[in-house]
Amino acid sequence: MTQTKKIGINDRNDQTIVDFLKQYSKDENPIEVNFRNLVPELKSPDRYTHLIHTYPAKLLAHIPYFFLNNTFFSKNDDYVLDPFCGSGTVLLETLLSGRNAYGADANPLARLIAQVKVTKLIPHDLKNNCNEIVAEAKLLNGVDVPNIGNRDFWFPKRTTKILARLLYAIKKIEDEQIRNFMLVSFSNCIKKVSYADQAISVPVKLNPSRYKEFDKKRDKTIKRLSELEEMDVIGKFSSITSLNIERFTEFGKVAIAKNSANIVSTDARKLSKEINGSSLLEDNSVSLIITSPPYAGAQKYIRASSLNLGWTDLAKPEELVSLDSKIIGRENFRKSEITISKTGIEPADIMIERIYKLNPVRATIVCNYLFEMKEALNEMIRVLKKNGFLVLVVGNNRVCGEEFNTQEYLCDFLLNKGLNLQFKLIDNIKSYGLMTKRNKTADIISREWILVFKK
Repeated sequence: MTQTKKIGINDRNDQTIVDFLKQYSKDENPIEVNFRNLVPELKSPDRYTHLIHTYPAKLLAHIPYFFLNNTFFSKNDDYVLDPFCGSGTVLLETLLSGRNAYGADANPLARLIAQVKVTKLIPHDLKNNCNEIVAEAKLLNGVDVPNIGNRDFWFPKRTTKILARLLYAIKKIEDEQIRNFMLVSFSNCIKKVSYADQAISVPVKLNPSRYKEFDKKRDKTIKRLSELEEMDVIGKFSSITSLNIERFTEFGKVAIAKNSANIVSTDARKLSKEINGSSLLEDNSVSLIITSPPYAGAQKYIRASSLNLGWTDLAKPEELVSLDSKIIGRENFRKSEITISKTGIEPADIMIERIYKLNPVRATIVCNYLFEMKEALNEMIRVLKKNGFLVLVVGNNRVCGEEFNTQEYLCDFLLNKGLNLQFKLIDNIKSYGLMTKRNKTADIISREWILVFKK
């Protein structure tokens, strides 16, 4: 993007922000927006390295793009934080805007994807390493297959042997950045060569019997299962890797050398300076926070990543339950943990008590979610500079038929902590990769609320 064009975009966005501030100050009503229309220059989701790996519930890139490409919320070379960074949408857009980024996430797969996504790599080196991996994988024999949970249930035996050979070759790469890039490309193959249904974020095995005898979906599923038995796994890896190299080639043309983005923490409630480090990010150290926290019980991130975590050796099958317990918004609780207590957010406490009478488990889930979100928000406030901005992208959902007004509850908490609400936006969403409705006690999110606060 040329400097002149960027200035023009900044000016446009600055004026839009001023208009939002004026409009909201008049009546304090949420403002309906469409971020795709606000930033029409973003025409494709395949922008630089955004699509190097699939990931559930990705944030629409238009949102961070809008809040970064202006002179109102931050300046060039400022530090921007996303404490729920997922696969790194905010981090990449931060780099592209000429700023520096910090990210945190509890999911090891998300951290791997996000860090690779913002790493400046040399395409020539990637191509050479890809060729070496493919050549070696074709010649290898007798490689041990990793311990993947229910491996034969999810993969043809022939496929597991080939994947093991690819992984063996990848792990031999000495350069950590190149090795991680190859691991991401390898991981993005996993579900594509498995028996898992590609249309569902969590692993669900393809099953023709779900459809009636002459249903086209049944025939399509049978055909897919047959194709998987003879899948060219090495060819799939090679094509995914080649496409990712093209993305990094384009990224390298615009990446600013002096700016950086790093994953610094595994926990939004305790933001460290580096992974597994004991030192915390300094107080008042970031100018802008843009984040989309997990929803209360709306997305199973660890389950959705389970096959990838196993094959990349980021988590063994027996470690998945422990990993899931670290996710804010988790759903799995022991019977002894099914209880609620006052969150201190009055409208939320009234709603939680109402839900508890209908379903104690769902009440526990949303109650625990709010307690953990309060910890995360307190940590955001701690690291945010005075006069810095917090952009919170949240969604409401229905729990036991009741609307759980997450945006209202989090807004009330932040106002009580002394932050100043600048404006609220609402954007109807088409599809962000959220899960389909699972049962009668929970619902998908259909609108995004964007809450903008100033410290």
